[in-house]
Amino acid sequence: MLGGSSGERLCTPSTSAGPFRIFSVAGFQNRANDIVYCPPIVRQQSQHVDDSKAIIYFGGDVQDFPESMETNRDSRGYMKYNLENSAILLREAFPRSHIIVIRPVRMEFKTFSCFDNFVRGNNAGVPDHTPMNHALQHLEKLLQNLSQRLISIPENEILDQAAQAAAAAAAVAAAAAAAAMTLSNATVNSETSSASVAAAAAAAAAAAAANDSSQEMDIDILQVQENVTVDADGAVIFPIVSAGSTEASTPTNNVGNVNNSNNKDVVLNNHQELNNQQQQQQQQQLQQQQQQQTVVKAASTPMNNVDHYNNTTNSSNDCTADRQPSLPTQPQQPRPATPTSENNPLWWRENLNLDKSKLVLIGFSKGCVVLNQFIYEFHYLKTLTPDDSSMCRLLSRITDMYWLDGGHGGQKNTWITSRSLLETLTRMGMNIHVHLTPYQVQDDRRPWIRKEEKLFTEMLRRLNAPITRHLHYDNQPANLMTHFEVLQAFCQHVHSLNQQQLQQQPGHEQPIVATNNGSSSGSNNLLDASDEAK
Repeated sequence: MLGGSSGERLCTPSTSAGPFRIFSVAGFQNRANDIVYCPPIVRQQSQHVDDSKAIIYFGGDVQDFPESMETNRDSRGYMKYNLENSAILLREAFPRSHIIVIRPVRMEFKTFSCFDNFVRGNNAGVPDHTPMNHALQHLEKLLQNLSQRLISIPENEILDQAAQAAAAAAAVAAAAAAAAMTLSNATVNSETSSASVAAAAAAAAAAAAANDSSQEMDIDILQVQENVTVDADGAVIFPIVSAGSTEASTPTNNVGNVNNSNNKDVVLNNHQELNNQQQQQQQQQLQQQQQQQTVVKAASTPMNNVDHYNNTTNSSNDCTADRQPSLPTQPQQPRPATPTSENNPLWWRENLNLDKSKLVLIGFSKGCVVLNQFIYEFHYLKTLTPDDSSMCRLLSRITDMYWLDGGHGGQKNTWITSRSLLETLTRMGMNIHVHLTPYQVQDDRRPWIRKEEKLFTEMLRRLNAPITRHLHYDNQPANLMTHFEVLQAFCQHVHSLNQQQLQQQPGHEQPIVATNNGSSSGSNNLLDASDEAK
């Protein structure tokens, strides 16, 4: 597991808005978790800490950091839904909220998510629910210590490294543009042209990897796959992928090889035609070599990473150096020398106290076992120890709970079906949301999932709990990909609800968007979805 003490590692964030990896955040007693954090991208009109909101996400099997997923044969195909990309999806759906993705403490066989710090389980993460495992206390401590860790990072460190990342992204954008130009100009021999472009891209990746030397620091940055994010100024936040390419090699003279293999026949047929063809190919080869040199030069722009204030030793770079942009970037705008509350790009750190925020709990697939454990502990705290008020404040701040296609490898307890537990959940008054796909609830090989989900939903409805239920992709064959895509469908559902709410509000004002350089402007960004229609 990546991690260490509070002074471990910082790799360049793409912007001052993250996402960031915070390693080994301390929780209850000796428990600790790695966390992916995204700050809000839209400022609340009220700056009071009680009006802030935090989205807590627990992922499913396979979901991990990108560099871990791409080394596993089974998880490589689902890189789009790595933990950082999931944070980006959630940030787009909840732009006013702090996004907190809690990484499992164990990933058995790099596949099975095991949330031992919240719920006991076996090596496959199948839960063994108990009335009290101090999961809520652990969550509260995580939020408290995460707030302290985020505040302790020097402001200039985040901003300077964000500027370096933007410069690196611009260099890679130039390299990609040059490679695309090479591909379009090579029309004589398509195979030769493809080999040259591939060699140039590999050389650019190797050069970027050789020049990206980071330090052991506190935070690590998102490595986005197949995702383009645009900040409030319209600047593209480029995807970053892991430096796993090992195919960089010296470009071979394929044009010359083709000429040698066909030389005799061409001379015999038409000597003059051969001379003309050789001259044309030599000119194109020279042009390609010049463009390849431009690619390598642009991609190898050095980056001077800033040392962390409490770092004492250097280490190898675990973060990504090979970046693949999709769109051109805009130049980095200058930041003010003395930021104020109005123009500070790190405004999200003002009054940061996440355990006092309103909380939205989201579980996807295996991550739903954590939400189920919370239900057990709700019942324990509310009925078995009613005089214990230590957790009342945290419980009162939970406004919504989302179950996204819950499931695990066991043959029971995928959904809570105990009436007494669900009665306690109903009395707490929080909004309950269920999003499903045929992969879980229409699988005849696992009929207990369908039966338990039906009991869970119908019993809560009979108890008059505020619950919504949505079945996605019901007209498509059940498969693992649609199971993962429920994340995107869920975020799109939240998006649509927010748009409807905006349209229904007479004379509503445009939300204020805080940009990376501290400016603010009107925007059509979404509102949070905690008040989802019942």
